[in-house]
Amino acid sequence: MLLRFGVENHGSIASYQQLLMTVTSLRDDESGLLTVDQAEETVAVESSRKPLRVAPVASIYGANAAGKSTLLKAFDFFVGGILTSHTRVASSKGTPYQPFLLNDESRHAPSRYDVDIAIDGTRYHYGYTLDGKTIINEWLYSYPLGSSRQVKSTLFVRETAGDSSTVEVAFGKALRGENRQISKLVRPNSLFLSVAAQNAHPQLTPLFDFFNNKITRRLDDRISTPEIAEQLSTYFAADERRRTSAINFLKAADIGVSGINFSKVSLDEKTRELLSKFEEVINRHFAEDSDGRKILVENQHEKVFAQLQHVGANQKSYPIELNSESAGTLSLLRLIGPAFVRLNEGGVLVIDELNSTLHPLVSRELIRLFSMPETNPGKAQLLFTTHDTNLLSGRLLRRDQIWFAEKDSGGATCIYPLSDIKVRAGDDFERGYLSGRFGAIPFMGHDLSGLFASTTSSSAE
Repeated sequence: MLLRFGVENHGSIASYQQLLMTVTSLRDDESGLLTVDQAEETVAVESSRKPLRVAPVASIYGANAAGKSTLLKAFDFFVGGILTSHTRVASSKGTPYQPFLLNDESRHAPSRYDVDIAIDGTRYHYGYTLDGKTIINEWLYSYPLGSSRQVKSTLFVRETAGDSSTVEVAFGKALRGENRQISKLVRPNSLFLSVAAQNAHPQLTPLFDFFNNKITRRLDDRISTPEIAEQLSTYFAADERRRTSAINFLKAADIGVSGINFSKVSLDEKTRELLSKFEEVINRHFAEDSDGRKILVENQHEKVFAQLQHVGANQKSYPIELNSESAGTLSLLRLIGPAFVRLNEGGVLVIDELNSTLHPLVSRELIRLFSMPETNPGKAQLLFTTHDTNLLSGRLLRRDQIWFAEKDSGGATCIYPLSDIKVRAGDDFERGYLSGRFGAIPFMGHDLSGLFASTTSSSAE
C-alpha cells in the first residue's frame, strides 16, 4: 500500500514536494478509508497504537502546465528506475535525468525520489538520488506497524564515490541474505534494490515485486485498439467472475454494451519471422526509450481480437469491432481492466487526466469502486489528476483526498492538500475552487478585448 511519495528537482518540481496518502484527523467521512494490516507478531499483543488509516483515492487539481501531471510522471520515473536500472544494456550510459531547468542550480543538482509503502505489516521508507551520471545515494529503512514503539531499522544505505566508479553499500543487522556478494554486481548507474531482486534476495524481492506487480500506470492518452484487445483478453477472457463484474460496470456506464467476445487468429510464418527480426534489432540498438525504460517487443504467434456486444433493435445484441467504438468507450475500456485487477488484488492505479473523454458520472462511479470496502476487497488505491470540478461536489472526496498543484513566480510547482486550507467539511468545494479560493486555477490576467483588433481592422481596410 502506498503511504507517501516525495520528489525534488524533477520537471517543473524544484524544491521537495510530497503527496500523502495517509489521512488527517479531520472529521470527514471515514467509511471508505483503508487500514494497514499489522504485523503478525504485533497482532497477538494488544497495542496502544491505532491502525494506520490510508486514503483509497487521491485527486490532484491544477491549471494547465501547473505541474499536476509532472508529479505523476515523477512517480512513473521513480518506479521505472527500480524496474529497469539493472537490466539496461549500456552500463556506461549514466542514468535518466529530468531536472528543473528554470534556475542555474537545479540544472546540475541531484534529483531525489522516495516513498513510504506498507507490505505485510511493515512500513518501508525507500528512495534514491541521481544526477544523470550515477545513482548518488540509495536507502531503505523499515518500521514495524502496530507496535507501540516505532523503531527504525536500517536495511541498507548506498553511496557512489566521487569518482563515479566505486559503489559502497552499508547493511543493517536486520537485512539477511547474500548482501556482500550482490553489492559487487551493482554498477554506479544501477540500484541495489534492482540488483537484489534480480538475484532473488529473500527480503528485498517483495519490495521489488510491489513496484513491478502492484502499480499500474496510465499516463498518456494514446489508444491502440490491438493493445486494448490484448488487455481485455488478459484481464477478462479466462476469468468469468471478473468479466461479469466488468460488463456490469459497462452496463451501468450506459454505453450500450452487453458483453465482450474474444477470438484469436494465428499469425502467418512471414509475419512471425518479421516480428522476430524486428525484436532482435530493437534489443540490439534501441533497448531503452528516452527515459531509460526497457522497450518490450512481444513476438507473438497469435493476434487477439475483441468485439463488444451492443444492444440494438428489439433488445438484440450486435457485435461491434473495437476500431468502430467511440474515443470515450475506448478510454473506458483502457482503464477498466487495470481497475478491476487492482480492486481484486490490491495495489495502485495511477491515471493522468481521468476526465479525458470520460463522462463525469462514469468518473464518479470509478472513484466509488475504490472508495467502498465491498467493491475494493484488495484495498487498492487510485491516484489521478483531473480538471473535473464535479468530483469536488457531493462529498465524494475528503478534504485530505483533494490536492492542488500551483506554480510560484519562479515557475516551480508546489503541491498542497485542501486540508491545509481553512475550510469546513460542509463548504461547497467546487464553488470555492472555481472562485480561486484554493488557488491552483488559471490566472487570466491579460486583457483579451483587443485580441483580434488588428485582424479586424486589416479586414475592414
